[in-house]
Amino acid sequence: MGAPNAVATTREEDEEQLLIYRAQMSERAAWDEIFQRNYHRVYTFAFTRVGDRQAAEDIAADVFVEAWKSIRRFTYRGVPLTSWLFQIAHNLISDFLRKRSRMRTQTLTDGGVNVADPRDEAANVAEWQSVASAFKKLTLEQQQVLVSRFVEGLSLAETAMAMGKGENAIKALEFRALKSVRRILGEGAMA
Repeated sequence: MGAPNAVATTREEDEEQLLIYRAQMSERAAWDEIFQRNYHRVYTFAFTRVGDRQAAEDIAADVFVEAWKSIRRFTYRGVPLTSWLFQIAHNLISDFLRKRSRMRTQTLTDGGVNVADPRDEAANVAEWQSVASAFKKLTLEQQQVLVSRFVEGLSLAETAMAMGKGENAIKALEFRALKSVRRILGEGAMA
C-alpha cells in the first residue's frame, strides 16, 4: 500500500481540472470562467513585454482564441492552466515582436503623424526600453514570477499556487530574475 498523500490533489487543482474538462466539452460557462480568471494576467504579461496597450489587448484575446482551438489536445498534469496560457502568450508575443521589428525598418511615408515632444518622453522611453530589454532576456518562468509579484501584486503563496510550484522555488526564481535584471541593466549603463 502506497503513501496516502502521494497522489493527493488540492481542492483548487480538482476545480481547475473540472473546469478544463468542461471547456473541452465546449461548455460556454467554462470558457467564460477561464477568461474571467485569466484575462487580466495574460494581458499584463503581454503588456509588460510589448509596452503597447492595444497590442497587449489583441495578444491577450488571441491567446484565448488559440486556447479554445487547442483545448481538446490539452492534458491536465496538475500544472495551473495559466502556465499553458502564458506559453501561448509567449509564442504570440514573439511573433508580434518579430513583425514589429520588420515594420520599424520600413520608411515612414505619412508626414501627418502626431508625435509627442521627444524632450518630454525621452527619459521615460529610454527607461522603458532598458527594462523591457532586460525583461525579454529572462526565462519565461522568471518573467511570470516578476509579473505576478511586482505587476499584479500577488503574494509569494499566490504566485506559487498560480505557477504550480512551491514557495521556495518561487523565491529562488524571483531572486535569480532580479539578479539577472540588475546585471543586464548594469551592463547597459556601462556600455
